[in-house]
Amino acid sequence: MTEIELETYLGKKISVKCIDGDIVEGMCEIFTPALDNEPEVAEIALKPKHYKRGFISIKLPEIETIEEI
Repeated sequence: MTEIELETYLGKKISVKCIDGDIVEGMCEIFTPALDNEPEVAEIALKPKHYKRGFISIKLPEIETIEEI
């Protein structure tokens, strides 16, 4: 998956399967391009339904697959 593909999920409800087998579902609220992140790796942040506050951040290399739900 590329950084450009990752950005297309911004504002959508998605399910992310991570390379460690974890599955995270929620609204993609934040996209951070690699150049604006330290270390220089693109990242998304999801707001899961069951969280009252906060986000789950997932870096591009940790993502195996993403699908809209």
